[in-house]
Amino acid sequence: MFIGCNSTFCLVTWVLGRIANEIIMKAKILEIYKERDSTCFLTSISLEDYVASLPSDYKSYEVQREIVKNTYLDNLVATIIEGNHIPPIVLVIEENEYSEKDNTLEIYKYKILDGLQRTFRLKIIFDTIKLLTTELKSHDILELSKLQLNKLFKEKLLEIDSNSTILYELKEFARKEGKDGLERLYDRKQWFEIWQGLSTDQEVTKMLILNAGHKPVKTKHQLELLFRNIIPILQKVDFPNFELIREKELSSIQYSKSRVPGQFHFSHIITSVLSLSEGKPLTTNTNLIQKTQSNYFNDEVFDHFLHIEFLKSFLRTLLEIDEAIYSHYNEIGIKWMGRETSLVGMFAATGKYINENHVKPVKALDHLRNTLVHNPGSLSLNDFESKRNSLDLAKVNIGNVNKKAVFDGLSSILDGTSDEIDWSLYFKTA
Repeated sequence: MFIGCNSTFCLVTWVLGRIANEIIMKAKILEIYKERDSTCFLTSISLEDYVASLPSDYKSYEVQREIVKNTYLDNLVATIIEGNHIPPIVLVIEENEYSEKDNTLEIYKYKILDGLQRTFRLKIIFDTIKLLTTELKSHDILELSKLQLNKLFKEKLLEIDSNSTILYELKEFARKEGKDGLERLYDRKQWFEIWQGLSTDQEVTKMLILNAGHKPVKTKHQLELLFRNIIPILQKVDFPNFELIREKELSSIQYSKSRVPGQFHFSHIITSVLSLSEGKPLTTNTNLIQKTQSNYFNDEVFDHFLHIEFLKSFLRTLLEIDEAIYSHYNEIGIKWMGRETSLVGMFAATGKYINENHVKPVKALDHLRNTLVHNPGSLSLNDFESKRNSLDLAKVNIGNVNKKAVFDGLSSILDGTSDEIDWSLYFKTA
């Protein structure tokens, strides 16, 4: 029986899916859980079937974290060899990507919501087993050392992202249990939660919940997840003109020289949100990283900044202010919005407004957006550049002075003290 569409359409889709992906993954349903309009199937799947069915782009789903180094996960080969438990992996399927028959799901397309790190390493181990099995057919390598294995198979291991440590552990297992034992390592059942019918927001919420407990780095870890993984989704749905620039793609220095409207540097956004949460300008340095890796940031306060609605409001505010400032100031506006000091000072002032007026972050962002979009001239950016360029760089820390000036100037606009910023008041100590 095909779920969620007419049988003809589903049959055609199913056939096309089978052509595109030769292995149809079969999942035995253990239990079904309903949550509003979505369904969760707790299932059991052969580990070999799962790894063999992985699509070539399995690492590209926007909600996932990128592959990260993790000592415990890197030792997953020991878990496989010893037959120990691997925590459930969470998948997402659409209504036309599976069929249900005789208490079994037949799945030909899916996305990994949680478990990418495990899956990546499971695939490496699986491919290394295949490599070793093939080599054992024609070479006597069971008595070779790790160094010898590395010399012989270095290139082949690099091709599958593997290494001599994994190969050696598997070789030692094969030496004791034989090639048959090696080939049976993935003949085991793995539990999966398979969700169908989740909205984008629900997927993101579950991703945050699933990832929140992975390690104690609360604030920065969740912020990175929030922006790195959710922004591409919002970019497609809500903000097509938004472009996030990462340091590995373009350094912040290069970015500041070539920026166009709608582009924002990842590190600038992170520090801006942290400054908003603190109500004061922060600096991206070792001290800040240490704070994010401790309990420095108040979790109860920071919870407000880990919701999708806040993120949407934050990005909308950023983009509309960027557009208004560019329209009013042209190149000066592009450069001003491309500086971390400008964004940090502006959002720190918004955080101060939140604290002093006891309003919710989204309300404060609305106030900031309305204030600057309706009157970008209140920023007096030509005067800002003049005062900034007159500073004696030998006597001041230009970054700190700029952030403090923007913070104080924007605070005067947001609290109604002034209608237009007089930058001479805020650069006077320089």
